[in-house]
Amino acid sequence: MSSSAQKVINPDVDRIGDIVADNYHAAGIFKEFGIDFCCGGGISIAKACQKRNLNPDDVVAKLQSVYSDKNDGNQNYNAWEPGFLIDHIERTHHNFVRTKTNEISVYAAKVAKVHGERHPENVEIYNKFVALSRELLEHLQSEEERVFPLIREIYKSRMNGESIPDKIHDRLREELEMMEDEHEGAGDIMKEIRALSNDFTPPQDACATYRILYQNLAGFEEDLHKHVHLENNILFKKAEQLV
Repeated sequence: MSSSAQKVINPDVDRIGDIVADNYHAAGIFKEFGIDFCCGGGISIAKACQKRNLNPDDVVAKLQSVYSDKNDGNQNYNAWEPGFLIDHIERTHHNFVRTKTNEISVYAAKVAKVHGERHPENVEIYNKFVALSRELLEHLQSEEERVFPLIREIYKSRMNGESIPDKIHDRLREELEMMEDEHEGAGDIMKEIRALSNDFTPPQDACATYRILYQNLAGFEEDLHKHVHLENNILFKKAEQLV
């Protein structure tokens, strides 16, 4: 049995982000209870439950069942070096965003045009997704041109036994804070889209494109959550520990 299977969860101490960083399958449990594990991952389980009027024991019981699974195929992202994790994020999540934003925008534009009069929420969904796409694409560029190279540089220096100048430390802090703020902003827009779409549930009279749009939006949100989690709770934490 893996070491993660032995974990005993303390809701007053263990933070949401740390739990998901240790075992990503826990994300499904938090999602089931409506607990934000990406942008809101910095608080304890007990505090998150208090905010949503939940019994922490119910959440912990389900989380412990995840840790008790001997056949858990969880990827141990915490064990990956920063450069390898960055490669994975760019290859998997950055490519996903660049591919899907255009595709979903086309669906959203068509649904807004055809169904907007009867279901006006789709006009808002289109406008918000276009804004989200623009922000995310600019965000990815910032990460790839500034943030990720900086993390690689710091890691290389640390592996070579070199000290990290204070100005590099300050620059890293500034960049990571900016990225986390942008993550939170993207998450907020996605929450608004989820609310407008009734949790991505199309109405009875929805056509195929309408249904495909909502399915794609649900998948986009799921990928965004994991994307933000890997950066906020794992990669950025690793980077901070290097300086």
